[in-house]
Amino acid sequence: MSASDKDYYAIMQVDEAAESAVIAAAYKALAAKYHPDRNASPDATRRMQALNEAYEVLSDPDKRAEYDRRRPFRRNGHANGYVHPAMPTQAALADARLRERFERAAQRIRELQEKSLQQIQAVQERSAQQIRDIQERAAQQVKEIQDKTAQQIREIQQRTAEQIRSIQENL
Repeated sequence: MSASDKDYYAIMQVDEAAESAVIAAAYKALAAKYHPDRNASPDATRRMQALNEAYEVLSDPDKRAEYDRRRPFRRNGHANGYVHPAMPTQAALADARLRERFERAAQRIRELQEKSLQQIQAVQERSAQQIRDIQERAAQQVKEIQDKTAQQIREIQQRTAEQIRSIQENL
C-alpha cells in the first residue's frame, strides 16, 4: 500500500483543513495513547508506526501538499485527485484566497510605492524651487551690496578728491 493509499488524516484523527498546531497536538495525544511502552495491545507498534508516518507527512507543509494532491479519496467525494472545476477543494479555495490576498497586498504595495514616488517628486520640486528662491535672493543681496559698496567707493573717492584740492589750494 503506497502512502497515497493511506488516509493520514483519519490515522491522526484530524480534519483535512487542520492547522499544523492541531496536527501536532493530535500526534502528541495519540502517541501517548498508542506508544508501545504505554499500550500493551498487540497492534500498538503497528499503530504507532502508522501514526509516525502520518505525522511525518502532515507536519511538513511540502509533503502534506504533495500528499493532498495524490490522495485517492477525499471527504468531498472526489476520487483519484479529480475535482470538478465547479467544486474546488478546500485546499484549492484556500490557495485561491491566499493568491487573492497576495494580489491585494501586492497591489497595495504598488499603490504605496506610486504614492511615495509622487511624494518624493513633490518634495524634490519644492526643494528645487526653494533653492532657486534662495539663489535669487542671494544674488539680489550680492547686487545690493555691490551697488552700496560702489556708491561708498565713489563717495570716498569724491571726498578724497575734495581733500586733495583743499590741500593743494592751501599750499
